[in-house]
Amino acid sequence: MISIIAYALAPRLGARMATFTAWALTIGIAALALYLAYCWAWDRGREHERAKWEAAAELLEDADAAADAEALDVAHDMKGQVDATNQRARDAAAASDDPLAAGIGELRRQGGGQGDQAAK
Repeated sequence: MISIIAYALAPRLGARMATFTAWALTIGIAALALYLAYCWAWDRGREHERAKWEAAAELLEDADAAADAEALDVAHDMKGQVDATNQRARDAAAASDDPLAAGIGELRRQGGGQGDQAAK
């Protein structure tokens, strides 16, 4: 079939040129087929890779949401403790004739000697 096409394309050039044209068309069609097969396979691989990335991203989002929820609970509990400590210091300062010393003293008692250490 390719030879017939080649002979039809190169009728005046002779048999050698028609044979060369047939081989050129055969090689060109084979190269095109290989290129299309490569593109199809590459695209399929990219879809597989994209699906893996999307699954990993979904796992990360779920873990991030769980960590955010846990951090929010811890922050809420810590804020409650800090507010309660501050309220006790305010009450001690209000009941004393030296409010500054009473408030700071209460905070020191509540802190248990933590001083400059960060909360754990």
